[in-house]
Amino acid sequence: MATRPATSRLQSARSQRLERVGLSVLLAAFREIRGKSRYLMAHPGFRRSRVLTLFRLLRWRVQCALGIPATLLLPQWGVRFHIPPCWHGSGATMIYALRGQYENELLHLGRFISPGMVVVDGGANCGIYTVAAAKLVGTSGLILSFEPGAEAFAVLRKNVVLNGLTNVRTYRAALSDKEGTAALYHHRGGPNSFSLGATGAGGEAFEEVVTRTLFQVVREETALRLGLRPFGSWKLLESLGYGFFSLTERGELCELNQPPAGNGAINVVAIHRMERT
Repeated sequence: MATRPATSRLQSARSQRLERVGLSVLLAAFREIRGKSRYLMAHPGFRRSRVLTLFRLLRWRVQCALGIPATLLLPQWGVRFHIPPCWHGSGATMIYALRGQYENELLHLGRFISPGMVVVDGGANCGIYTVAAAKLVGTSGLILSFEPGAEAFAVLRKNVVLNGLTNVRTYRAALSDKEGTAALYHHRGGPNSFSLGATGAGGEAFEEVVTRTLFQVVREETALRLGLRPFGSWKLLESLGYGFFSLTERGELCELNQPPAGNGAINVVAIHRMERT
């Protein structure tokens, strides 16, 4: 009999905690909806065409619910653009609703990009800037497009192929200050939103991705455009019987099995096998 009041108090405390958690979730959802609504209503593209934008938002929600992807026509650049149906609630929703007016920078892209330019799209995601810039630079230009997220990179590649773009180099990698790997964290607020830094929330999903330096990528691309291989001299000397070494501080030879990595300059000594016997 003495345990019933304690049990009742425990159940009451648990119920109160659940109510607080539920209220917190509702408040968070309300703030998110309010923030998105304010962003939408302040967007120049929405103000230009409110009814059409709202219709497209509703239609996209229906398509997502039915699992129907979208292929949009973007006449400003004469391209088509694919969006998978699993990307509702993200930037892709705004692209579907606002098309070429998705961001102000897209409207004025032609002021800063001209034929023959080399453009870097870091964090390209599904590739709207990549495909637009590729049309603006023309066949004499080049787009270096970086996207580390596996799912987003697949959509980026699909949009490049969809438009037959031969002046785009895509890299499934994150731009960084060093070559290597890093954890790419997935934000809960969007299925195609990522960051190299954790937000602090527990249980964050992440994937290990390659990191590249722009210096190294540009050096490789320069060699390719000149018809050279990045390590052509190494391969040539190797085929002729040379081995490669670096010198230690004591002046001793240290054999190298592959070209040295990194952005810094390093001297390599090539010695023919006949000289080593």
